[in-house]
Amino acid sequence: MRLVTVNFLLVAQILAAQKSSIGPPKLLEQSEEEVWFHLEDEDTKNRLTLKCEADEYTDRYTWLKNGEPFHVDSEDVLWEKEGQSGTIVFLKPHATHQGYYQCFASNIFGTALSNKMNLRLGTLEHFPKRDIQLLRVKEGESLTLDCTPPRGTPTPKIIWLYRSLDDSSVIETIRSRHITVDNNGKLHFSSVELSDGKPNLVYECAATSPVLRGEYRSGDRIQLNVEPSQDKSHPVKKLSVSPNEVTVRAGGQLKLQCIFGGRPLPTIFWSKVDGELSKSRIKDLTSYESDYGRSLIVDNVHPDDAGIYECRGRHLVHTVNVRVMAAPFWEFDPPRDISLPEESTGELECLAGGQPTPIITWSMNGKFLHELAEDSRRVLLDHGRILRVRNLNHDLDTGVYQCNASNPLGYVFANAFVHVRAHAPFFRMPAARHWKVVLHSTVILDCDVDAAPEAVVRWVDADDRPLQVVEGKNKVSLLENYYTELEKWN
Repeated sequence: MRLVTVNFLLVAQILAAQKSSIGPPKLLEQSEEEVWFHLEDEDTKNRLTLKCEADEYTDRYTWLKNGEPFHVDSEDVLWEKEGQSGTIVFLKPHATHQGYYQCFASNIFGTALSNKMNLRLGTLEHFPKRDIQLLRVKEGESLTLDCTPPRGTPTPKIIWLYRSLDDSSVIETIRSRHITVDNNGKLHFSSVELSDGKPNLVYECAATSPVLRGEYRSGDRIQLNVEPSQDKSHPVKKLSVSPNEVTVRAGGQLKLQCIFGGRPLPTIFWSKVDGELSKSRIKDLTSYESDYGRSLIVDNVHPDDAGIYECRGRHLVHTVNVRVMAAPFWEFDPPRDISLPEESTGELECLAGGQPTPIITWSMNGKFLHELAEDSRRVLLDHGRILRVRNLNHDLDTGVYQCNASNPLGYVFANAFVHVRAHAPFFRMPAARHWKVVLHSTVILDCDVDAAPEAVVRWVDADDRPLQVVEGKNKVSLLENYYTELEKWN
C-alpha cells in the first residue's frame, strides 16, 4: 500500500480577520413594573432600589422619570455602583419620588430599555394588640380561623404561621395536608388532629404587603385545645370554595380552590367540563403549592383556558366559570436576539395575542421607527407583528429593537438585540495542512471560513493555479462549508 502526500493551499478572497463578540447592551435584570414604598421608617431599611443591570458591554446608563431626564447623584438618590450598574438607590424615599421610571443602557452599538417602573407610595397599619385566644375543639371536627387584616394600600395579604410559646424566635410556615389558607386569608382545618393542639403551639396570622418588601406584620395568635374523640367518621362538607364566576388576565395565574372538611380527609378531583386541563401549565396537584390538591393553579393563562371548571370531593361538587381577560401576552416567546451577516435579511417577531387585538409598535434604541429616517429596507408584516429588514447594514441596523404590544387592558414589552456582522473572512482551521492518504482512497478537504458578508471561496494548487475539476476524480461541493472531494489519486 503506497502513501501519497497531498498539500493544498486554501485561499479566501479577503485576508483573515478576528471576529469580535462585542454587541449592543443586553438587559439582565430590572425591577417589576410596580414598585411600592412607604414612609413609616426612618432607618436604612426604608431604602428603595430600582434595579437596572446590563451586560459588560454597556458604556452608560440613563434614567427617565415621567418621560423626562432624571438626574441621579443627589442627596436622596445615588447610583448603587456608579459606572458599573444602572441600579439606583433612594436613600430617603418621599412622596415626590412617585412616578414612572425607565432605564436606558447604551453603547456605540445601541440602547436597551427597561420596562416602565411605577414607583408608588403605599401604607400598612399594625394589628391591634390582643392576648392569645384559646379555642376548644374536638378531634376530627372541621374548624375555620378568621383573621381581619389591618388597613393598607395596596390591600395586604394574610398568611398564617406556626409560633412556639417556648421560643418566640421559632416560626414555621404551615404546610399540612389537612390545613389550608383560602384566598381570603382564612385558615381551614379539614379535620382537626390531636397534634394540632400541642401545648407550646400557637397559630399566628400576619399581613404581608409589597410596601414591606419581604417583611410582615404580626397579628392575632390562637391556641387550640383538642379533645380526643372516638368518632372516626365525619361527613364531608364545603369549608371554602372559589366564587362561581372568576375573571383572570391572560398571561397571569389562575388559582381555584375547593377546601372540603370531613373525616377521613376527602380527596379533591379537578376537571374542565368543556375541555381538557392544560397539564403543562398546571402546578403539581400533590405539592404544597397546590395545597395538596385543594387548589388548582394554572400559570401563564391563555384565552382558551376560559370555561367551566369542576372540583369533586366524594359526593360534593362545585363548578366555577372562568373568564379570561385577554390583556396582551406572548403567544410563544418575546422577540429573540438575532446575529446575521451583512447583506442578509433579518426578521424580528413580536407574537403577542390579546382581545382586543394588541397594537404593535417598534422602536430602535428607544426611538420609534416612524421617528427615524424613512428606510425602504424595513417592512412591517402581519399587522406589525413581524419586522423584516432587507440587505442588513452593520452601521445602520445593528442596535437594540423594542417591541410593545398594548391594548386597553395592558401591555407587554421586550428588547431584541440585532447584531449585524461585518468582518473580513478568517479560517476556522489551520491555513496550511498536510494529509497522508492511501492510494485510490477518497479524501475530503474542508475550507471552513467565516465572513460577513459571505465570502467567495476558491481552490488553487501549490502554484496558485485554479483547481481543475476532473469528472470522476475530484469535485467541489458546497454543503455547510466548502470542501473538495478528491478521488482515485494516482
